[in-house]
Amino acid sequence: MSASKGFYRTVCRYLPTLMEMYKLDELTTIRTLQHNIKQKFYENKTVKDPNRINVMVHKADEELRLLLRMHKQRHHVITKYVVMHDPFATKAPPSGFLAQFYASN
Repeated sequence: MSASKGFYRTVCRYLPTLMEMYKLDELTTIRTLQHNIKQKFYENKTVKDPNRINVMVHKADEELRLLLRMHKQRHHVITKYVVMHDPFATKAPPSGFLAQFYASN
């Protein structure tokens, strides 16, 4: 088993603990959170160099340790792992009342 697969399993074992620590039950389920974390792993599936993989696993392990020690606040966890969206994505222009309001000022 590769280091990344083993680490993924370790992360999945800690998900119930993290859900309880950061009170994520009201925002998401364990299954959805696991899917979001799996997507984070798949973002780097093209990396084949074992040294780079080891460095990424080491950095992810450090991130997990910071989360377990609660060195990150709840909103950091929510924005990084629960609500995964591009913060620089363009928003749709307002329509209806807001469009008229902005046009009048």
